[in-house]
Amino acid sequence: MLREETPASDESGDDDKPANAKRILDAAEKCFSHYGYQKTSMEDIAREAGLSRRSVYRHFPDKAALHLQVVTSRTAVYLEEVRDRTSRIDGLSAQIEEVARIMIRLIREDPISVAMQRVDPDSLARTVTTESRELLMMAMETILPLIETARDHGETRADLDIRRAAEWIARVVFSLAATPSLSFDISDPEQTAAFLREFLMPGLR
Repeated sequence: MLREETPASDESGDDDKPANAKRILDAAEKCFSHYGYQKTSMEDIAREAGLSRRSVYRHFPDKAALHLQVVTSRTAVYLEEVRDRTSRIDGLSAQIEEVARIMIRLIREDPISVAMQRVDPDSLARTVTTESRELLMMAMETILPLIETARDHGETRADLDIRRAAEWIARVVFSLAATPSLSFDISDPEQTAAFLREFLMPGLR
């Protein structure tokens, strides 16, 4: 399998159609899910998409940018589920428990995450820690309205800074999902919920 990362300048280009970006993203998701990040090349993605490398590089400057787009797209799917499910749940504590449950599923069970855990755990760790700015911002924007509503209803202290609180909750949830648990079973939703109720919620009141 070729692992060439530099676009060839002498290849005939494909039409620069918007639809090609979707083909590339679908191909990248399939490759990353199968091989992990490090073992996937832009050549693999181009071949899977049925396009030239030149066409792939027209849409995405490098593999890191393409991977970020795939990960943010996958995260957006889970965050849409968060918005849907929390809209039908009363109370900030129960809502944050649902956020944690879904984000733990994203990081531990999504096919791309599973592949990275299997063949490329260092890349997964970077994705949810040092390279997680975009994902953190997405999670914050999803959590913000939950905290704002809770503050308006008197569930939190009146002077709570909701942006700082949203970032703190997002960081806690990402950490829960990405790191091993020592004093409780992270795979047990009830134990995770109890952990959040005991240690996270008091900081908002």
